[in-house]
Amino acid sequence: MKLDKTILEQFKLDPLDEKEPINIVRLSEALSYMKECSERLINKSNLYISTLDADTKADCIDIVIARLNDFTQVFKDIVIFLRKKEGTHKSGLDSLRYCITSYDTYGFEKSEDEKRFLSELLLRNEITHDYFNRELHQIKLIKMMQTCIAGSYDVYSNLQSYCMDLGLLDEYLDRN
Repeated sequence: MKLDKTILEQFKLDPLDEKEPINIVRLSEALSYMKECSERLINKSNLYISTLDADTKADCIDIVIARLNDFTQVFKDIVIFLRKKEGTHKSGLDSLRYCITSYDTYGFEKSEDEKRFLSELLLRNEITHDYFNRELHQIKLIKMMQTCIAGSYDVYSNLQSYCMDLGLLDEYLDRN
């Protein structure tokens, strides 16, 4: 049995083009993603607080964990970019603790939520790397969601304003 070539073409069986990963992103895009993560953190935290449904609460926690991880990575990338830009970054220093300390040196006027959020942000490392104490980390995460998650937006706002004031929004973050 012979198939008509047009029938095969309808199925689009050609292999997909492989794409190379992109290891650069415009600073304005990174900040936009940070804002999106922050808004999602806040919305899902508010939903967690307002609902009684256990499944919804569990979903909110899962989303907050994922977005907290994304927020943290963007935060680190931006702070390291700023340190490199000003010539104060030492190669090999890229820990979250280093980035939080660096952020503190910029002299931003911080809200109480922002201060608490930054002090709790290291919880992201515990959640990511220490599944043995998952329940303890989840309790701390819920407390963070209930008390200071809005501080994530303040972090974003400060970095956005700072980068805009320095005219850096069109520059690129480079993973390499």
